[in-house]
Amino acid sequence: MSDVIGDRLIAAEPTPMRADESLDLAALESLVEADIARGVEGVYIGGSTGEGVLMSAQERAQLAAAASSAAAGRIPVYVHVGAMSTRESIEIADAAAQAGAAAISMIPPLYYKYSTDDVVAHFRAVIDAVDLPFVLYNIPQFTGRDVADGGFESILELPQVVGIKHTSQNLFGAERLMHRHPRLALINGFDELYLAVRALGARAAIGTTVGLQIDLFRSLRARADRGDLLGARVVQTRINDTVEAMVAVGVFAAAKYLGGKYAGELGVCRRPLPGLDAEGRRRLDAAWDRLVENVETTASEDASSAV
Repeated sequence: MSDVIGDRLIAAEPTPMRADESLDLAALESLVEADIARGVEGVYIGGSTGEGVLMSAQERAQLAAAASSAAAGRIPVYVHVGAMSTRESIEIADAAAQAGAAAISMIPPLYYKYSTDDVVAHFRAVIDAVDLPFVLYNIPQFTGRDVADGGFESILELPQVVGIKHTSQNLFGAERLMHRHPRLALINGFDELYLAVRALGARAAIGTTVGLQIDLFRSLRARADRGDLLGARVVQTRINDTVEAMVAVGVFAAAKYLGGKYAGELGVCRRPLPGLDAEGRRRLDAAWDRLVENVETTASEDASSAV
């Protein structure tokens, strides 16, 4: 497993935006600072949660620079560079390298029905263009392509490739990827499956709620590592309480609203992603109160078990 990834709990950061949908880079810096203070062990910038595919290459370069400046070497910054064209992906990857990113990550290209060979060539061009470790981002429900189905061995065997971000409910595929490519870090991408994918041998996680629930993720990891499977399952259920509430009202807008509870106002999503109505905010307020209670209960349990 690559040291670039390790056993880290990595927050997939939302991108703060003002009411006119322009980037709020100062708020992003505040969010990264707040997450570091809370114990987050890395940040993932411009991914699905970060609305990267809805932004220009210039905006994404600004995100990489702002996040890296805020992190100041204290935690690694991973930058998603997937875009509609190879040229644009290389431009974003160059900016990530200049900003000091620890690694870049990419989804397969979208819209046109590219062959597997086309996608492999796209990945290879970006990998060859920059001197950075590479994490392949597998999210088939958005891209229509599951890397676990095969055809990507020539990419996954490259020394620059250090991991696979597996955001999929395909646990069989996750196990097969680990079996075929034991050198690579398999990184869990669905927070609600963290314990299950960890049981398969994955260690790191990159997720939308990692920053919101870092105390619960750290507790689950510690319980699982000491063999307390039942206790870890209890914490996974608590994590999933928050996930369920966010999905019910729109996960990306919810991530910004709840992130604002501890990091300051994070603003709106870029359209056509939907915002929140009053009922959605009310439900998220209740979910936040429940999360606070879950964190307190978990901490009390962990303190008791340590005695």
